[in-house]
Amino acid sequence: MVNPNRLVKSAWIAAEVSRDKAEKVLVVEAYIAVSPLESGYDAGRYGRLVEDVRRILADNPDIDRASILSVHRESRCAALFRRGCEEERRPELVA
Repeated sequence: MVNPNRLVKSAWIAAEVSRDKAEKVLVVEAYIAVSPLESGYDAGRYGRLVEDVRRILADNPDIDRASILSVHRESRCAALFRRGCEEERRPELVA
């Protein structure tokens, strides 16, 4: 599916369903950093991965969109996905 030299851990199709629509989403989990906020981010390697994902979307018009995730959870980038749990006393949500 995705070129293995791009350091992709796994990829799968997920369904995102809401009251108004349903979408097929290609989820790609990468070993590389996917944001400039992550340590070790390499724009060239990420760009090549994005090219692969775009090719897959072009070859599979039944897939509505893609999401590229990093397995790097120790990075500061994960803070973008956190909900303030101290004030609300709820469990922390991490995407």
